[in-house]
Amino acid sequence: MSQMSENTAEKLDQTQAAELVRVIDLQARWENMRGNPATGGGSGFSTPDLQGRQKAYEAFRVRLAAYTTRYRASHVPEVTLNTPERVGMWCRAVRAVFRRAGQEFTEYPTHTVAKAHRLADRIATRLGRPPAEREESSPGLAGAIRNLDAIVSWCEQMSAPTILLSGLRVIPAVGAEVRSEAA
Repeated sequence: MSQMSENTAEKLDQTQAAELVRVIDLQARWENMRGNPATGGGSGFSTPDLQGRQKAYEAFRVRLAAYTTRYRASHVPEVTLNTPERVGMWCRAVRAVFRRAGQEFTEYPTHTVAKAHRLADRIATRLGRPPAEREESSPGLAGAIRNLDAIVSWCEQMSAPTILLSGLRVIPAVGAEVRSEAA
């Protein structure tokens, strides 16, 4: 499947967007489970854990198949999400889907927001930078959109170019200030 852009997402009708939110959240649920064994202290995965992950994948696959059949869609907002630019692009597309879903989808997409924070946290750790801000789970899509807004902003700050000035590297700070470090 090809990548869905923010512009494409903004053109979805509310019903299609609401169904796509469900697909995205089921995919995020499964992905969030993949690298997180529920076993207590063991290095492997327990049988119930593996069965739960298998059920989560099957639920995602069935919903995705129904969505692509109904809407003849070939786009979902997904790429390799390993840079601030890509995570920001994904969050913007997902945020646009959430906005289009409007009143058609009222639940909080817990797994999607958790996935966005997990991706941002992984990048923050790799870059040695502070993680994106988290908002307490507000009910509905509005809270999820605010969380995605924070991650999009964080991604923009992480991907902002650094500037070399007479031996100093100016790094955009997380906020309005600018700080400098020795290069």
